Amino acid sequence: MADRSDLSFTGLTDEQAQELHSVYMSGLMLFSTIAIIAHVATFIWRPWFYL
Repeated sequence: MADRSDLSFTGLTDEQAQELHSVYMSGLMLFSTIAIIAHVATFIWRPWFYL
């Protein structure tokens, strides 16, 4: 098996790495949005500190 110089240490090409990154970032943004909504809803329901 010949070494390919266009692969990074992960074995992905630049295009594959960029696609993986975009999918990862989309998932992170979705998770963060859901987490923020859950925290706000919980705070409205039962505040854990008073201002």
